[in-house]
Amino acid sequence: MDHTIAATTFDGPLAVVVDGSPTDKGVAEWAAHFARAASTSVHLVHGAPKDEWSAAVAAELNTTDFPTRLRQEGEGVLARAVDVVHGVDPQVTVESEVSELPAARMAKALSADAAMLVVGACESGPLRDIVFGYSTTAIVNAATCPVLVWHERRDDSGAEPAPVAVGVDGSEPSKRALSAAFEMASILGAELLAVHVGAVHETDQLDYGPSVDWQHLREAERKWLQANVDTYRDKYPTVPVRAVSVGASAAHELRSISATSQVLVVGSRGRNRFTAAILGSVSQNLVHHAECPVLVVH
Repeated sequence: MDHTIAATTFDGPLAVVVDGSPTDKGVAEWAAHFARAASTSVHLVHGAPKDEWSAAVAAELNTTDFPTRLRQEGEGVLARAVDVVHGVDPQVTVESEVSELPAARMAKALSADAAMLVVGACESGPLRDIVFGYSTTAIVNAATCPVLVWHERRDDSGAEPAPVAVGVDGSEPSKRALSAAFEMASILGAELLAVHVGAVHETDQLDYGPSVDWQHLREAERKWLQANVDTYRDKYPTVPVRAVSVGASAAHELRSISATSQVLVVGSRGRNRFTAAILGSVSQNLVHHAECPVLVVH
């Protein structure tokens, strides 16, 4: 089994998309905290794609000079986001820009130099739908770097820091996700919770015996998962780790785990032949419905 450890994932600035929605404050605060912990910078971007300007945008802004007004609105959004970042840490270096690229092209361009692209979970609204796009799925698909889709955690009151959780299934995307999760847990000073859901594929070289013995199966899966986790012990000796194997729907189990995690990390595709184009069905479910930020690793 190949246990090659991936190269450092978060080497570079954070590209943070703010769009004037209610999630902007949480997105900017999360990025500021992570940038401080990772000793990196923040690049704030507001999308105002000129190719998508329309009469509907003009109506929403109540003006006929909508290109100028749209840029002014974007600059205001960016100024507020800069204030949020510096409110967390005045020492974090911040750059900002209004991008005229459509959302998917903007994501692709930003991810070329960014360690991570950070966006808020999609919320619908007339201006946002037209200018930024209805769904974050296109943005996650277009990016080539890891993309964090920020969701507000429902309960941040716990005394102990919540873990960084990662879904592991033996696929190449999940191996990259495991590597990124270790690095994120190290940066955040958090425990890593590695989760395997359901039976692994026969190509993972597990010995299930002559018949399916569920107790044997769960133990085989746990040992397989532990072997994958142990590969990172030397590189991340200070990261405490729990490895668990559970049998159920991957999306259901990981959504449940997201309620008590500070970040949930997943690969961009699963191995199910019915997965959605580019972004796997489990990842897509979590991007929209998780109860904590979701990091999708390409």
